[in-house]
Parts: sequence; structure tokens; C-alpha cells
Amino acid sequence: MSRISLRQLEYFRAIAVTGSLSAAAEDRHVSRSTIASALDELERALGAQLCVRYKSHGIELTEVGRSVLDTSITILGEVDELESTGSADRLSGELVIGCFSSLAPTILPRLLQRYAQDHPHVRTSIVVESADVLDERLRAGQLDLIISYNPQLDPTLAFEALYHTRMHALLAAGHRLAQNDVVSISDLVDEPLVLLMTPPSTEQVLGYFASMGLRPRVRFRITHFELARSLVAAGLGYSLFIQRPINDSSYDGLPLATLPLHPDPPDQLVAIAWPRARRLNAKSREFVRNAVTEIENISPRPLS
Repeated sequence: MSRISLRQLEYFRAIAVTGSLSAAAEDRHVSRSTIASALDELERALGAQLCVRYKSHGIELTEVGRSVLDTSITILGEVDELESTGSADRLSGELVIGCFSSLAPTILPRLLQRYAQDHPHVRTSIVVESADVLDERLRAGQLDLIISYNPQLDPTLAFEALYHTRMHALLAAGHRLAQNDVVSISDLVDEPLVLLMTPPSTEQVLGYFASMGLRPRVRFRITHFELARSLVAAGLGYSLFIQRPINDSSYDGLPLATLPLHPDPPDQLVAIAWPRARRLNAKSREFVRNAVTEIENISPRPLS
């Protein structure tokens, strides 16, 4: 008879997701001592320390703990599927999707609408952040899936490709180069740059300049995608973006010009990703399947 119980795995997942025993106890509506006891029993059963406990700032998972977390999430997901086998609507519960901030406005609404139509009993929630924060929260078990750039570069992630895109120049419609078919980065480098400060976009833009021995003249450092577009539309600088909305105008209705760059920047893959060590539950698999069927509707228009 196994000494490991589903309750122990559930409480351990809560500890990892919330970051502390006290927060896990509050989340699971039990006492802190109950949570601590379950963690102690699980560690004894496995013969390994799963986390380091700090009095001042919660817990930190050990390497074994991270592996056990992946396995726990998989097991609990499969149990959830088993329990719902006989229900009229097979999919229910909660699904948490993380999305890179500049992708979210053009991708998430359609995907969430489609998913809600097909699976009305699943509660979907979203987290919109930079890529580094999404990665951290995914590994902590706080997110089921993330939508971001280039997960194929991380061998610990599995992914489903959605589309490829490429960095381009964003100019005010009245800019001297706005009517060109393509814009050379050397023609822009001395102009004021509106730099989007959301990793990894920042590194990709600066890396593009550096690959040609150039250094841009940064005027604004902006974390808000639409504010950056509005500043460009107002003629306060240019920007280099990877994501391209369908609407070629700013929030305040000013027109924008989107142009291919010379030399060609590298392709960027937009994909849905999850830890390779975790088996997706049915809710996540269905979200991925729905997203793939919507590729034509969420992909950016080709650059002219």
C-alpha cells in the first residue's frame, strides 16, 4: 500500500503554487499544521527534501521538489479527469493561461471566446506578464499553459506552434520613410527610439542593433504596448515591434505605418508551451486544440 496520498500531493501543489505553508493553508481552508504535517509525511514517504522553509519569506523548492511538483500536477490532473468521466459536461474546473503582454490583446480574446463557447463549465483566468515572469509562474505550478515567443529554445518545455512572425519598424504615418516598401535600420538608428521594456522584446531589439554594430538613441523606455504605439503615432519616435495588431492606428486614432526591416531580422515563433515533464490535463489539451484551429484568425497580416 502506497504511503503517498492524493491529499498530500494536493497540499504540496498548494505550497508550491502559493509559495508558503501559511498561504497554502489559507488556500485549502485548513490549518497550517495540517499542511506542514502533510508535507512532512510526503517527504518521509519519498525519502527526500522537497522544499527549503524560510521563516521570513516562504519556501523554495529543491530540485527534487520541482520534479515532484510536475508529477503531482500530472497525477492530480488525471484524477480530476477520472472523476468527471461520467458527467454530462466532461470538462469543468479551472484553467489558468499566461500570455506575453504584447501578444495578449490580439490573441487571448478570440481564443477565450472560442473556448468558453465549447466548454462553458471551465473557469478560465489569465495572467499577462513578461516572458521571464510567465516562465517562473509556469514552473511554480501557478499557470497551466503560457503563450509566448520561442519556447523551442528551452528543452524543458513542450509546445504547440501557432505562427511565425518577424520584427518590423513602426512609424508615424507622416514619417519621411513611411511610404517606403522597406526601411533600413541604418536610416533609423539616429532617430529617437521608443523601446518596449518587456523581456525578451527589449533584448531582441537591442540585439538586432548590436548584430550590426549599431547603438540606438533611446528616447522613451515603455512597458505598455499601446502607449509605445501611441507615442510613435504622435511622431515622438519610431519603434521596433515583433507583434503586429490588425488595427494600424493608435488608441487615439492616429494612423501608423508598419514596414519590413533591412536586413531581415530572425523569425520568431509564437507558441503555446508547458513543462515537458507534465502531462497536459484534458482542459489544457482542449485549449491547445482550439488554439490551433484559430491560427488563421490570430496570425498577424503579412507585412506589405
